[in-house]
Amino acid sequence: MMMRDKIFETLDRLVKIPSISGTEKENLAVDEIYNILMDIDYFKNNKSNVKVHNIEGDMHNRCFLTALLEGKKPSKNIIILTGHLDVVDIDEFGILKNIAFDYKEYTKRVSDLVLDQDSKKDLYSNEWIFGRGTADMKYGLALYIELIRELSKDRDFKGNILFLAVPGEESNSEGMLGAIPYLSKLKEDGYNFKSLFLSECCIPKYEGDDAKRIYIGSVGKIMPTFFCVGKATHVGNPFGGVNPNLLVSEINKLMEYNVELSDKYEKDITPPPVCLKQSDLKELYSVQNPVYAYSYYNLLTIQKTPEEIMENLKDIARDAFYNTLKIMKENYKKYKAIYESKLEADLDIEPKIITFEELYKEVLKENKDFEKYIETAIEKWKEEKLDNQTIGIKIIKETFEHYKYQQPMIIIAYNVPYYPHRYFDSENPKYTNLLNSLDNMGIYAKEKYNVNIEKENFFMGISDLSYTGLDEKFNIESICGNMPGLGYTYKFPEKELKKFDIPSVVFGGFGKDFHKYTERLNIPYSMEIVPELYMYILKEMLQ
Repeated sequence: MMMRDKIFETLDRLVKIPSISGTEKENLAVDEIYNILMDIDYFKNNKSNVKVHNIEGDMHNRCFLTALLEGKKPSKNIIILTGHLDVVDIDEFGILKNIAFDYKEYTKRVSDLVLDQDSKKDLYSNEWIFGRGTADMKYGLALYIELIRELSKDRDFKGNILFLAVPGEESNSEGMLGAIPYLSKLKEDGYNFKSLFLSECCIPKYEGDDAKRIYIGSVGKIMPTFFCVGKATHVGNPFGGVNPNLLVSEINKLMEYNVELSDKYEKDITPPPVCLKQSDLKELYSVQNPVYAYSYYNLLTIQKTPEEIMENLKDIARDAFYNTLKIMKENYKKYKAIYESKLEADLDIEPKIITFEELYKEVLKENKDFEKYIETAIEKWKEEKLDNQTIGIKIIKETFEHYKYQQPMIIIAYNVPYYPHRYFDSENPKYTNLLNSLDNMGIYAKEKYNVNIEKENFFMGISDLSYTGLDEKFNIESICGNMPGLGYTYKFPEKELKKFDIPSVVFGGFGKDFHKYTERLNIPYSMEIVPELYMYILKEMLQ
C-alpha cells in the first residue's frame, strides 16, 4: 500500500475518535495511536520504545505518548515529531453533529449546511476532505505515524526520531507541559535535540490565498486580566458608589481591537487583542450594584517584553478609571441641574492601580498564614472541578479581601495559560543547520513538484512550539509573579525550558477553517507532496 493510502487509513481511524479537548476521551486517541504503532514491525520487536505517560495532577487523568525509532547508526541526536491529539467541540455542526468525526460521510453531506463560496468551491473541486480534526490536527499525527512506519523498514539513518503525541493543546497545553519533565530527562541522559517539527497545517491569510508555508517561529500568548473593585451602593443612589461593570466596560473599549497593542516584527504583525470573558461576581439578584467585575483578553506577542506589556496595561487601567470617574461626574452634574436632586455622591476617588504580585506581597506581609489559607481554598476549588481561569479570578478576589485597603481599584494579573513567543535565532549554529536543510527542501519542492514554500517568521496560531525553550534574557519572573494559581493549578516549567533550546518549525499540510464546521484538508498537497518533503528533510538531517 502506498504511503498516501496508509495516511488516509490512519487519518480515518484517528478522526473517528471524539477526543474533545478537556475530556477523558482524549485518552481514547492515545489508545488508538498505541494500537496503530504496535502494528509496525519495529515496535512489535521493541515494545518498550512505545510508552504511555500519565500527566501528573491532571484532573482528567490524561496521558501523552512517545515512540522512539532508533537508526542503525548509533547517535545521541534526536529529531522530535510532535502534534496534538485533541480537537475542539462540535457544537456548531448542527444537524450533522452525528457524523462530524466521520470525514468520508461528512464530506458527502456537508453541503446540507450553509457554505460560503470558498468552502463550496473547495468541496466541488473534490480535492478537499471536511470534518472535525481533519486539518487540526489528526492529519499531522497520521503523517508522522506513517513516516515512522516507512523509515522503520530499513532504519538507514544516524540518530533517533521521537514521536510525541500530546493532549490538551486546545485547552491549556497540559500535554506538552506534562511532557517537559520527560524531555528534560532525555537531555540529562545525554541526548541532543537536533530539531523539533510540529505538523500543524499552514493556513491561508485571506480568501483565495493558496500559498504553502513553513513557519520558523511561533506567536506567544498572554492573558491580561483586569479585576475591578467597585463600591457598593443602593441603585436608588447610583452616584454613591462605583459600579465595577462600568470600569470593565471602559477597559474593554480601550483593549478590544486596539491595534496599538498588536506586536510587530519586520513584516509580521499580530492580530489585536480580543476579550475572552467579561463578567461580574454577583451571584444573586439584589438592588445593590456588584462589587467585583473582571475581564481577560487574548494578547499575542512576537517580541514585546513583559515590562512593555505591563506598562501598556497600567496605562489602559488608569485611563479606564479616569474615564469612569469622568462619566460619573458629568452625569451627576447633569442630573443635579435637571432635577435639582439632593442625591448624595461620593466621587472624590483617586484611581488606584495595583498588580497582583504587589497585592499578594502586601497581604502576605500583613498575614503570614495567608499562603496556607489560599492553598486550602485552591484545593477545594480544584475538587469542585472549576477551570483554571475561574480559580485564578477567585484567588485575586480572596487576596483582595485580605488586603487592608478596601477601596475601589483595578488589579492587573495574567490568567493562565501562558505561551512564550519563539523565534529563529539566526546567530546560533544549531538553527542555521536546520535553516540550511529547510532551504534545500524548498529547492527540492520547487524542482520536483513546482511548489513554492514560503518561510514565515511566526505561526500566528497558538501552538506547543512555545514550549521548546525560553530566552534567558526574557524576564519571565515578572509574568509568573502576576499569575494567580501558578504552581497550584498550572505549572510553567521555567527552569527546564531555559535548559534546552530546540530549533523548531511548524510544517504540515494545507488546511482551512480550523474550529469551524467547514474545517477541511487539502488532499493533493497534504497527501502527496508533504510526505515526500518530510522524507527528504529527515534523511538529510539524519545523515
